[in-house]
Amino acid sequence: MENFYTHPSCFGITGHSRSIIQDLNRCKYVFAPIWLTTALEENVYLTIGKLRSILKKNDDESNIEDYLRFLIENEIIYQTNKMLHFQKIPLNFETPSVITNSILVFKDVDLKKLSNLVNEFEDLGCKHIQMYIPVIGDFTILGKVLSLFKKSIIQQIELISNYNSVFSDMDKIAKLFSKHPRLFKLYLADSLEDKKVYMDLFQIKDVVFCTEKFDFIQCGGAHPLRFQNNLPFFTESQAHNTCLNRKLCIDAEGNIKNCPVMERSFGNIKGTTLQEAIEKPGFKELWFIHKDQIDVCKDCEFRHMCTDCRCFIKDPENIYSQPAKCTYNPYICKWEGQDGYIPVEECGNYARETGFVPDHEKIKELNKQIWGDDDE
Repeated sequence: MENFYTHPSCFGITGHSRSIIQDLNRCKYVFAPIWLTTALEENVYLTIGKLRSILKKNDDESNIEDYLRFLIENEIIYQTNKMLHFQKIPLNFETPSVITNSILVFKDVDLKKLSNLVNEFEDLGCKHIQMYIPVIGDFTILGKVLSLFKKSIIQQIELISNYNSVFSDMDKIAKLFSKHPRLFKLYLADSLEDKKVYMDLFQIKDVVFCTEKFDFIQCGGAHPLRFQNNLPFFTESQAHNTCLNRKLCIDAEGNIKNCPVMERSFGNIKGTTLQEAIEKPGFKELWFIHKDQIDVCKDCEFRHMCTDCRCFIKDPENIYSQPAKCTYNPYICKWEGQDGYIPVEECGNYARETGFVPDHEKIKELNKQIWGDDDE
């Protein structure tokens, strides 16, 4: 008997009106009917007969060859005459790091103070650092900053600054990347043009020139180009906040926060160690708010690829409120600007006690108008 097995790295994510199948090995996804992803999730393997009966219940049985071709061509399933036994990839998120990523905002670079912070980040197991230095006058000071991390466990450094004539010399920039292998991104705001220049053959490290001015209040938006479709992000998303979990930020005044634009502070580096700040009540409470709990997000098929913002939310009094800058409506599968788009608010009712409650009959009628039928 010929069996069809779902690849262990493929997971079906069901939204309100459609679903996707995420392939965490290949870092890609495809759209699929809800009933099909449900069938793949509920069955370790499928025979032709089982698949035919599922199709007969949910679609036209004559489409079986089309669906098989779709699943095989996208390497979601594979066929074999053998009976196999395997388990899905475990989705528990584990890390030995107390803090995995940090944001440092500078007014002026203080090498001694930064050196002390590097030691503290070492103790916390931090692997990723984003630094915002508004003005960099020459490469000498930049080299000294990056040299502080030379023997640290920091794996990746992202540097943000404002463009000036110093950064017009790409040869010097290339040497900077070569000398400091932990530097993986240089983002230059207020540039003369918008462009990206890769610094390695694998197109992982790059310099981004952007004509817009930089401000942390720009973050928090949702867009397909910002999706992260990989196993570490997916597992973290199951029970943790994908922006704030194990994150620590130090603003320009030295205040220790969850996020640079949040008002709440847990001390200042002048009198509080990073470890002391982390252990203060409230510092970790946002780490465990995840997409399956958040209004509207929990009905979105993209929820486990999308970074969640708890700073800019539609209702500041409801910590589970939808991100304010999200422009996708999962009830009609439309992004703002696309034909037929309407805001989420027109698809249901909101009350602080209940959160957002979709109006299923209205949504069904809207989808019929937009897509021409009333099928899922």
